[in-house]
Amino acid sequence: MAGWVLAQTPPPADGILDETRALTPEIHRQLAEELKQFGLDLKCEAWITASSFSPAGTTLRRQAQITRREWSGTRPAVLMAYDRASNGSALSFAPDFWERYPAAELVEIMQETRRILLDAKLTLEERLALATRSWIDRLRAMETVRLRQSLWMQRSEKKFALTMPVLLAGGAVITALLGFISRRRSARAGRRFLFPDVQVGMRFGAAYGGGVTAEIKTNAGAQ
Repeated sequence: MAGWVLAQTPPPADGILDETRALTPEIHRQLAEELKQFGLDLKCEAWITASSFSPAGTTLRRQAQITRREWSGTRPAVLMAYDRASNGSALSFAPDFWERYPAAELVEIMQETRRILLDAKLTLEERLALATRSWIDRLRAMETVRLRQSLWMQRSEKKFALTMPVLLAGGAVITALLGFISRRRSARAGRRFLFPDVQVGMRFGAAYGGGVTAEIKTNAGAQ
C-alpha cells in the first residue's frame, strides 16, 4: 500500500521529492535547475526521490519503475530512487532510453550510481548530488554522440542520394556501349564468306580433271 500511495502522488514540480530532508535549500535548488536543463537537452522527464522507509512487499527497483511509469506515462523519463532505511538505490529508465543508447552503457551508469550512493565517506547530501550529476553527465555525453552519429548518417545519405543518379547514368552509358559492342560482334559472327567461282579448263580430256584429285590407298601403297 505504501508503494502504491507513493506512485499515485503527483510528480514533484521541480523534479525532486526529498522525504529525507537531506538536501539543503541551496543544493536542492541547484539540482532542480540541473534536472530541468537536462530534461530540455534530452527532451525527457527527470526526477529524484529520497525516502525514509521501504514499502513492504516490493523492491526499491520495482517501486522506482512503478513511480516512473505513473509520472511519465509513455514519455521518455529517468528516475533515481534512494531509500535511507535500507541505504538502497535504483535507477529506472523509460524504454525510449534503452532504444536510444547501448544497453551496456546504461547498465554501467546504474552501477556507478549505486556505487556513489553507497560511499560512506560522503554525507547523504553529497552522495545524492554527486550521483545525480554523474548520470546526468553520462547521459548527456551519450546523447551528444548519438546526435553526431545521426548527423553523420544524414550527411552520408545525402551524399549517396547525390551520387546515385551519376552512378546510374554512368552505368547506363556503359551498359549501352557493351550492348553496342555485343551487337557488332554478333553481326560479324553471323556473316558468311564464300569462295569465289573459278573457271577451270579441261585437262587430258576429262571434263572435271582440272579441279578434282583422286587418291587410292592399298596395302602396297598409294597410287
